[in-house]
Amino acid sequence: MGAVFAVLVLSFRSISLPVILVLTIETAIWINLSIPYYSGKPLFYIAYLIISSIQLGATVDYAILFTDRYREKRECLGKKESIVETIADVTASILTSGTVLTVVGFLLGIISTHGLLSQLGYLLGKGTICSVIAVFFVLPGLLYVMDRLFIKKKKGGMEHE
Repeated sequence: MGAVFAVLVLSFRSISLPVILVLTIETAIWINLSIPYYSGKPLFYIAYLIISSIQLGATVDYAILFTDRYREKRECLGKKESIVETIADVTASILTSGTVLTVVGFLLGIISTHGLLSQLGYLLGKGTICSVIAVFFVLPGLLYVMDRLFIKKKKGGMEHE
């Protein structure tokens, strides 16, 4: 998580955006890993470690894509219009990648006869669904509310709201 955060800080040249992105995906990871606990199923500790890393690494790209597109749209549009157009622009890309990762995870869970590998597959499938939901339903709200932290006001002009 620290390495991903550091790369995001260097890429965005900001602290607020990496916090928002990592928080969004980490929340999806925590939700994913809490499902076995609340359903009373045991969780291999190594599965927890592996899924935490894989889910963060594989799905933080969805949040990065969403945020990059939002920042591009914010150069000429207001916050609400930017969110709407960003969702329209990135939905196909995120759903395609998310669907592939989800299907592969569930197939691994179904096909594997080894307990750990099967659990990893199911966790990967459920975790990808959690991350996609977080990117489409949580991240837009966070970007909208925290817009002022990373969008600079234009000089000599009105800022779009």
